[in-house]
Amino acid sequence: TLIEEGFVRRMSGPSLSRADIADLASWIGALDAPPRPRVDAAAVARGRALFESPEVGCDVCHFGPTGTTRESLDVGTGAAFQPAVLVGVAYRAPYMHDGCAPTLRDVVAGDPACNGGDAHVRTSHLSSSEVDDLVAFLRTR
Repeated sequence: TLIEEGFVRRMSGPSLSRADIADLASWIGALDAPPRPRVDAAAVARGRALFESPEVGCDVCHFGPTGTTRESLDVGTGAAFQPAVLVGVAYRAPYMHDGCAPTLRDVVAGDPACNGGDAHVRTSHLSSSEVDDLVAFLRTR
């Protein structure tokens, strides 16, 4: 289902046989997870507190083990999309539905025309060091 939806329908790739899909799944399953980025534990703790705070509101849409909901939402970008899975988010740049945010910092506090501004995540009131803390936390997901 994932191959058909993502690879074939969304990316216009060719349909794959069951054997090809099984081979692909085996290959993906054999890959080692990349190492977690090195971050300051205190910054991560402060970032987690911001992520979970009602004033910032990240965990309204990014929650649970994968850090997402299945609900499609317009986060100020003009169209509804499902919130991204946050597991391994540090390794999946560029960000946002169209890749307009090259870094996690751009997602959190970049150009509102790209990231949806405070309609996406309420960070305009954060200091630069608080944004850094929030990004440090996201890099550990």
